[in-house]
Amino acid sequence: MKISVIGSGYVGLVTAACFSELGNKVTCLDISKTKINSLKKSIIPFYEPGLKALVDRNLKCKNLSFTSKYSDSRDEKIYFICVGTPQRKRGSANLDYLFSAIDSLLTCFDESADQASERHIFIKSTVPPGTIRKIEKRIVRSKLKFYVSVSSNPEFLKEGAAINDFMKPDRVVIGSDSKSAKKICKELYKPIIWKSNRFIETTPESSEIIKYASNAFLATKISFINEIAKLTDFYGGDINEIRSGMGSDVRINPNFLYAGIGFGGSCFPKDLSGLIHAFDQAKINSDLIKATLKVNDNQKDYFLQKIYDLYSADELLKKTITIWGIAFKSNTDDIRESVGMKIVQELSPKVANINVYDAIALKNAKNELSNLKNISFYKSLPRSIKNAHFLIIATDSKEFWSFDHKLLTSLQDKRIFDGRNMLDMSAINALGIQYFGVGRG
Repeated sequence: MKISVIGSGYVGLVTAACFSELGNKVTCLDISKTKINSLKKSIIPFYEPGLKALVDRNLKCKNLSFTSKYSDSRDEKIYFICVGTPQRKRGSANLDYLFSAIDSLLTCFDESADQASERHIFIKSTVPPGTIRKIEKRIVRSKLKFYVSVSSNPEFLKEGAAINDFMKPDRVVIGSDSKSAKKICKELYKPIIWKSNRFIETTPESSEIIKYASNAFLATKISFINEIAKLTDFYGGDINEIRSGMGSDVRINPNFLYAGIGFGGSCFPKDLSGLIHAFDQAKINSDLIKATLKVNDNQKDYFLQKIYDLYSADELLKKTITIWGIAFKSNTDDIRESVGMKIVQELSPKVANINVYDAIALKNAKNELSNLKNISFYKSLPRSIKNAHFLIIATDSKEFWSFDHKLLTSLQDKRIFDGRNMLDMSAINALGIQYFGVGRG
């Protein structure tokens, strides 16, 4: 099929590359000419494993193309909207980019020479419930002479595993009142869901809420286990044992029951705030969602208090510390709402120097932290701890499992603060190093 994907950010580029990999002819559109010119040269503006190879391959076989002109897509029949819906100051989703894209498409349709056939718009952007109905009213007001459907088709992509998530989805959700739109959507996803019954048809409102509710539920599991971790620290248990005991129950399962310094990124904080705003608009209390966000906001402070309990302010001012991991999670260069970034920003005025190591996100961190003068950035994990007094682990990177632990003996204060419970506490203690995790007793 011939498809246009509007928006070349994280979701848009992954969607365009994956649909082209499935044999479709895909045009990816973005109003930023600079971004489009880079993408035409296969320069990817962010890190996502496997994405560049996908873009390279499909550019060469001409399944994938990039443009900054809506007129280049006016004769397509299928459109996926993947523009950003950033959070406003009060928590609501900013839909300006979305409505701008819709209006540009409708203008393009009105000028189209082909007025005979219908068009189908699928919204992948995360939007509050009721958005599809607002877009439908916009379409009615445009008084087009042909049928345009608009449907919700939310994305469920994890950064660092987005290609696999798209190609091997847990589910594909389509929220639509249009039979033809559902049929087209099912045909598009058929190559990756034909072996299973993972195609879920809903109303637009259900589909919009599914995306918010899914992220909110996962975030709630994280905040729940972090609350339990505080109790575990007090009484002397081990949160890893508790996770194993809880997660063995198939009704609970162990996924997202990892205690630590809390969640970050571009989805969970924004989507929880957006969901709270949707509840407020409906004049319904959202105590559970608000509590999930509050627990997460407090988790960084709970973790840092472990450091403040051991060092006076004057002692900290003489310390050089190392922080491993600055991205919000492993296998990405995304530092949005990163807890590691927040820790660096809080500790910078309280310590002498901070050494930062991250295998992927260092460039973004340098740009964001350029105003802080006592930060040093390292591409080498061993060098990053050479002159440090203690270590903080802020990201769940796999390499922190496999390095030579004897390197840690160079830490002058012989202390590690593991914000992701990555290390073997017994093995670290055996090296004569004090280990402080989250919920590790």
